[in-house]
Amino acid sequence: MATPASTLARDSAGAQTPPPPPATKRTARWRRQTFLLAVGTALAAAALAWLLSRTSPMQLLELKAYDMRFALRGQLAPPSNMVLVTIDDRTEAAIPAPRIFWHPQYASLLRAITAGNAKAIGLDVFFATSVEDWAPGMDRELAAAFAEVSAALPVVLAYDTLQPSAGFLPLYILGSAQGMLGFANFTQDRDGFIRRQELQSRGPEMGESLAARLAAVVLRVERGVMDSKRRTIRFGNRAVPLDPSGFLIIHYWGPAGTFPAISMADVLASAARDDRSQLEKWFRDKIVLVGTLESADRQPTPFYLAGRGQDLMPGVEIQASALATILEQRFLREAPPSILPLLLLAASCLATWFIFRFHFPVAPLLLLGSVSVYLGATVWAQRSGLVLPAVPPVLAALLSGLASYGAYALTEGRKRRLLQDVFGRYVSRDVAQELLTYGEIPLGGVRQPVTVLFSDLRNYTGYCEGLDPHLVVKELNEYFADMTAEIKAHGGMVNKFIGDGIMALFGAPLPRPDDASRAVACALRMVQRNEEYNRRRAEQGLKPLVIGIGLHTGDAVVGTIGAPEKMEYTAIGNTVNVASRIEGENKTFQSRLLVSESTYQLVRERVVAEATEPVKLKGISAPVVLYKILEWKGEVLCSADLP
Repeated sequence: MATPASTLARDSAGAQTPPPPPATKRTARWRRQTFLLAVGTALAAAALAWLLSRTSPMQLLELKAYDMRFALRGQLAPPSNMVLVTIDDRTEAAIPAPRIFWHPQYASLLRAITAGNAKAIGLDVFFATSVEDWAPGMDRELAAAFAEVSAALPVVLAYDTLQPSAGFLPLYILGSAQGMLGFANFTQDRDGFIRRQELQSRGPEMGESLAARLAAVVLRVERGVMDSKRRTIRFGNRAVPLDPSGFLIIHYWGPAGTFPAISMADVLASAARDDRSQLEKWFRDKIVLVGTLESADRQPTPFYLAGRGQDLMPGVEIQASALATILEQRFLREAPPSILPLLLLAASCLATWFIFRFHFPVAPLLLLGSVSVYLGATVWAQRSGLVLPAVPPVLAALLSGLASYGAYALTEGRKRRLLQDVFGRYVSRDVAQELLTYGEIPLGGVRQPVTVLFSDLRNYTGYCEGLDPHLVVKELNEYFADMTAEIKAHGGMVNKFIGDGIMALFGAPLPRPDDASRAVACALRMVQRNEEYNRRRAEQGLKPLVIGIGLHTGDAVVGTIGAPEKMEYTAIGNTVNVASRIEGENKTFQSRLLVSESTYQLVRERVVAEATEPVKLKGISAPVVLYKILEWKGEVLCSADLP
């Protein structure tokens, strides 16, 4: 006898598993309600994320996320046309006088840098008070050195806008007259970090920052021209983008110490030896910024992160970074404000879709994976010059995920739990998934066509007499495991166990066009499995247990029936009774599988069968002809691989 083997389900036309039946109005309403709930959840999460993103803690967190992207990007090679001259500990040790009286040394430094054929000088040293009362002539000496050097190359002097009285010093009077002053004040974010810099002050004097003034003289333009509408400042034909506040976003090449630096003490020593070759090696065609390394002038920047061991950055190196951003055109642009709502909606909708579409733990893993991908994209985008918001979209995704789990628990989750409680142990995973795809669990009573399968073990009750109860239970469990595996694999539902018998339904809870074919294929396979089971029993010296199966197709009422304390999803009606009677006739005809006329007519082209003599069944007035199914013809029919 040819029996079905395990493969994918196919219908009578040879196509793969047929689609579930069309959704009812109730199904469509359920899906619509679920969809609206999911959309509402996503919109609410996006709105809440937008409101939270405007709070100080979230904005501070966004700043730290911005810093983290710099740290993840790592250090870059700085521009080769810039060098720092630093006033460090060695300089302090080499010059015994207090720094307030270093005017002669600064004059020598300016001349030494000029002798090295530098391109421009930025003196990030502020002279707050006159020393004329203590050292007559020193102020004028430094001013004279500035006048001498500035005749050969541009020298931009830094000043402090908070100390305007220093503007009366000879050095600053000359610098102002030549248009060579730039304010050194930094633009601090709310956490005190330096991430952006004001290039032009908004006061009546319209002063320029040290970096902006140096950029103007290096690029040979009079000054930067601000365009508030386009949020740019133009240096000739070079447009520098500004953030919404009108500030330059500084592109940092790395942490403190990234730019090459030379100690002022070394420069003065080379100048004292008149070592022009060394001076030219250091300064030829380079922009030189002079500044101190003292702690009072150090500031936190994006690379100053806890646990990374990075130092605060000297002010002169921050000025160098701002200047290099302009000259190297390594600009950072914030994403347009209009992109934030789109990102929030996209993140919320994606998170909601994950939760409603996939099971745990796949859904949270996909959500975390998507968050990681987006954060990686923000790092890549920032490296390319675009600053994307990081915290609000992630916040929207997490809020939407949490809210979706709550909404899911009230809708799809409840439906899945109910499905598991009612059907989980009795149908295959494929059928369970189809139930969910169908959109509703048909728990209420409904009349529909089904093929009912009854199986029973011949004379098992007498066989059990005198046997060890534990052995009886063990045998039955092994037998039931084999049979239920086949029923599930063929798309049927194990409805109940009746002693040593099984009642299974094909066509409930979900009908298929080929339910009768599946039932017959399953029954043949159950007979084969029973033979395999008996061979194992024979090897153990046990008697065979002979199976009998009856099938009948017809209308039945299916639904949950019982008292509130114990409900059962089952089928009732004459179809069920007839199937049970047919199974009992296997004793009469010494057969293992009998089917009714209605079932045979649905599968006659796919089986080899033999008609029985008419038989009188209880509850049916006229005798009926039953069919012994001997062989399955054609392709196999099984909805899933057997375990």
